[in-house]
Amino acid sequence: MIITVVKVSAGTLPMDQDPYLSDNIVSSVKDISISKLLDFRKIATAINDEFDKARFHYIISYEIDSRLNNLDDKFNAHEKKYRRVINRYEDELDLTPYKYTNDRPRFDYTYQAAEISDETIYNDIHRIQADLARTQFIQVYKYYRKRLDNYKNYLVTLRELFKCKTIENKDNKVEFYSNFPEMYQGIKLFHDAMDDAGKMQVHRDVLGKVLYIDWSEEGEMDNSRRRDFEYFSDGTVSRLTDTIENEVVFETLFGENDMAENFISYIFSEGFIPRDYSYFTEVYYTDGKQTAFKFTTMNDHVIGTIYREFDEKDHLIKEAWCKGETSKILREFSSIFDSSAGGYKLIERDRNGDIVHQEIVLSSND
Repeated sequence: MIITVVKVSAGTLPMDQDPYLSDNIVSSVKDISISKLLDFRKIATAINDEFDKARFHYIISYEIDSRLNNLDDKFNAHEKKYRRVINRYEDELDLTPYKYTNDRPRFDYTYQAAEISDETIYNDIHRIQADLARTQFIQVYKYYRKRLDNYKNYLVTLRELFKCKTIENKDNKVEFYSNFPEMYQGIKLFHDAMDDAGKMQVHRDVLGKVLYIDWSEEGEMDNSRRRDFEYFSDGTVSRLTDTIENEVVFETLFGENDMAENFISYIFSEGFIPRDYSYFTEVYYTDGKQTAFKFTTMNDHVIGTIYREFDEKDHLIKEAWCKGETSKILREFSSIFDSSAGGYKLIERDRNGDIVHQEIVLSSND
C-alpha cells in the first residue's frame, strides 16, 4: 500500500533530548485508550494556539507510532500460540500444514519526529503526521484482527474434525479445559453481515469493534432492544448486556465472575476447573432481578445452572444449583421468615436434601 506524504527534513530527536516530551507527558498519554487516542481530531479543533496544536499533534503521532510497534509484538505473540496448537491438530489429523502468508500493510512513510518550527507549522506537518499515524494504525489493526479471526475459525474446524476422530472421555475434556482456554473464544455473536439488516443497526468504534447493536424483532416495534459490548484490555469481549426499553433483560459474562467461580469450585475438584476465558455465564433477568445463571464452556457444554425465586418483597427465598442440562439439584438454599426470631431462616441442603447449614438473618423494616 502506498501513501503519499510530505517529506520532513528535520532529524529524529533522541527521547532524552526531546524538547516536546517529558516523562509525565509520556506516562499520561499511555493511559489514554486507543479509541480515544485515534479520535484526537475532536480535541485538536478546540486548540487555538498554533504552536500548542502542533505540539499536540506531535505527541499524538509519537504515541500512535509507539502503539503500532507494540501491536506487531502482540500479534506475533498471539500468532505463535495459535500456530503451535494448530500444528498439533494438523499432526494428529495427518493434514498438510496450512501455508501462512504475511500480507501486513506496508508503508513508504516511516514516522520520524519533526522539530516544531514556523515552517512545519505553516505546512501543517504535525497534523499530517498524526493523520498518517492514525491511518496506518487502523489499517494494521484491522489486518491483524482479520488474521486472528482466520486462525480462530481454522482452529475451530480442526477441533471439530478431531472430535469426529477421537472418542472424548472425561479426561480429554478436562485436558481441553486446562490447556486451551484462550484459544476458543468462538461464542456466537452477531455476524458482520448483519450490519445491513433492515431492523438492525450496528454501531462501531474507529477500530471496527462493536459498541452496541440496536434492533427490534418482528411484531415488537415498540420494544426497542439494545446489546452493549464491553471488552477486556486485550480486545476480547468481556460482557454483553441486552436491554429492552433501558431495562436489563439478559447478560453474557465471559471468563471469571464470582457466581461462576463459586459454582465451578463447588462441582469440580481442584485441577479440573476451567480457567481464564474457557467458559461464559448467561444471566437472565425478570423484573430487574437476576433469576437464573447458566454456565457454559466455549464448546457449548453446559456446566450447570443456578435458579432463583423471589417473594413479593423481592427477598430471595430459594436458590437451586443444578448440574449440566438436567434439573438434578446439587445444592439448594431456602429463606423462610421466622416471626418468632424476627428474621429469615437460611437453610442449605445438599444433593440428598439433607440440611448442611442453617442460620437466622435479622430482617430489615422493608
